[in-house]
Amino acid sequence: MGVELEYGEVSAVDYQGCRIRVRLDGRDGVESYWLNVPQRNTQGVQCRPILPELDEQVAVLLDSDGIGGVYLGGVYSVVEPPPVVDENTHYVRFKDGTVLTYEQASSEMSLDCVGAVTLKCAKNLDIHVGESLVIKAPKATLDIPQVTLNGNLQVNGDINATGKILDVGGNSSNHKH
Repeated sequence: MGVELEYGEVSAVDYQGCRIRVRLDGRDGVESYWLNVPQRNTQGVQCRPILPELDEQVAVLLDSDGIGGVYLGGVYSVVEPPPVVDENTHYVRFKDGTVLTYEQASSEMSLDCVGAVTLKCAKNLDIHVGESLVIKAPKATLDIPQVTLNGNLQVNGDINATGKILDVGGNSSNHKH
């Protein structure tokens, strides 16, 4: 029994079973049986299964009788071309518009998230930057019991404090007793 390479569009997705059904172009739109979707890892290191979306154009490998088979992958077309074709750019765009890009030639990574981003860690978080660090936001809150600043501090604006401001160096020109 041989196998045949066929193309079609995803007609059903079974997330729990990691399988799909496909409307087969070469068989006048007949729907395939459930086809397994191979995954990168299934033991030890595991990820959420990556499955094609409904109506996505795909390639499948089917037994000659069309009963058994496996999903090979999605297929770009003239109607749905790849979003990026630069061989040095790794690119992921999610349905909501969030984009993760890594430009290998310039070693630059960017995340453009349309929602919130949360970073949690149980131990230290170290941020090392070789050049300037710029943080822009309409408002910021630091909820930190102790802050140590090594270096000079320049404030371009007013300082409002609800607690004491101590000048232990004794060199404030506006300090009065």
